[in-house]
Amino acid sequence: MTGEQHIVHTAELVVQAQLGQDPTPAAIVRALESAGLLRTTPLTVYRAEWDTEPLGLYTSREVAQGRCLLDAIDQQPDARMAWAPVEEDAPDGEEYLSADGANTEYYVVPIRLRRTAEEI
Repeated sequence: MTGEQHIVHTAELVVQAQLGQDPTPAAIVRALESAGLLRTTPLTVYRAEWDTEPLGLYTSREVAQGRCLLDAIDQQPDARMAWAPVEEDAPDGEEYLSADGANTEYYVVPIRLRRTAEEI
């Protein structure tokens, strides 16, 4: 079962359970929320890039970092790699990959997706 199929299956179970207790839309929404199936925080995707060349968008920081590491390790297999924030006061912001202390020009950039036009 894929992650998406699991979420749909879980939502169906929650709705079925709620229909027997309180079938109102508000109760169903509360049940979905308590099951962790409603997103109340902004969705963030992560762009992997090399020297401003995009390497793709990913749903987690770790996967975007992994994409960059694949290329960097291929180019410098013996280097000691480490991720560091571009701005020290923004640890959850943009990161760069260093190899033996030098910037490799690989970056992971968080991008917050907007849910409505009002968020622009």
